[in-house]
Amino acid sequence: MTEPRHSRGTTGGRSLKTAAEALAALRILGAAPDGVTPEALAAELGKSTATARYLLNTLCQEGYAVRDRQAGTVRLHETPPWGETWGEREVPDDLTRYELPERLSDAVTELYWRTRQRTYLARWEDDDATVIVDARGHQGLARIPDLAERIPLASAHALAVTKALIASSGTRSERLRAQSDRASFTGTTITSTPAIELELARVRRRGYAVDREEYAEGFCCIGAPIFDPDGRVAASIAISTPARRFATHGEELTGAVRDVAATATEGWSAAESGVPPPDDPDPLAARSVPGRA
Repeated sequence: MTEPRHSRGTTGGRSLKTAAEALAALRILGAAPDGVTPEALAAELGKSTATARYLLNTLCQEGYAVRDRQAGTVRLHETPPWGETWGEREVPDDLTRYELPERLSDAVTELYWRTRQRTYLARWEDDDATVIVDARGHQGLARIPDLAERIPLASAHALAVTKALIASSGTRSERLRAQSDRASFTGTTITSTPAIELELARVRRRGYAVDREEYAEGFCCIGAPIFDPDGRVAASIAISTPARRFATHGEELTGAVRDVAATATEGWSAAESGVPPPDDPDPLAARSVPGRA
C-alpha cells in the first residue's frame, strides 16, 4: 500500500515520522468538528487502528484533543494547550488566477509516467471557472467525453480535478453550495447541498478528491491540490482512469496522485525560498502503479 503523504514541508531534509503523523492527525481532527473514531483516523492515515488510537490518546493527554466516550470519537479541544484560540488558515476569497511555475509541467509528466493514465493540471480562471492548462496522454488512451479545457462552476461538483480546488476555496465552496439546480451527469453525480458539503469536507480531510463515474460513465478521476509557497491552493493535478482499473488499482493510483502533488508543492516552496529541492525522481524508474496500461 502506498503510504499517504500529509506533510507539505519546504525542504528536502529529514523529518520525524511520528511528529508528521501527529500533525496529520491534528489536521484531520481540525476538518472534523464532530470528531473522528480511531478506525476512521487509521483509514485516513493508512495506519493500523492501534497506531491511530495511540495518536489520539497522546493528543488527549497533551491537551490538544478531547474524547467523547459516549460517541466513541475524539475532537479538537476548544482551545489549544497554550490558550487563546486555534488559528484559522487564511483561505483566499478573491477570484484571481495564479501564474503557475513551469516546474509543475514536470509534475504532470511524472504522474503520467507513474500511472500511464491521462493526466491534467488545472488552475483557477478569473471567474469561477477552472482551466486545464496542461495534460498528458498517449495515443489510444480513452478521453472523458465532453470534457473541455474550461470547466464551468456548473460542472465542478462532478469532477475530482475541480473538487480538489474548490474544497480549499471559501468563496467557490460557498458559490457551489448556493447553486440551486445542479446537473446530474450520471446516476452517481452528487447533487444535493448536504451531500456536496460532506464531499468537500471529505476532500479537505483526506487531502485528495475522487469522482466515481460522476461526470461520465465508465470513468473515474482522482485529484489533489497543489499549494503555493504561501500555503494557498493554486492548482490541482489529477488523472482520469477507466472505472474497471480504478476498482482494481484505485489505492495505488490515489497514492501516486497524492505523492506527486505533495512533491510539486514542496518543490515550488523550495524554489521560492532558495533551498535546493530534492533531486527530481526519474519518471521512468520502476516505481509505477501496478497493472498500468
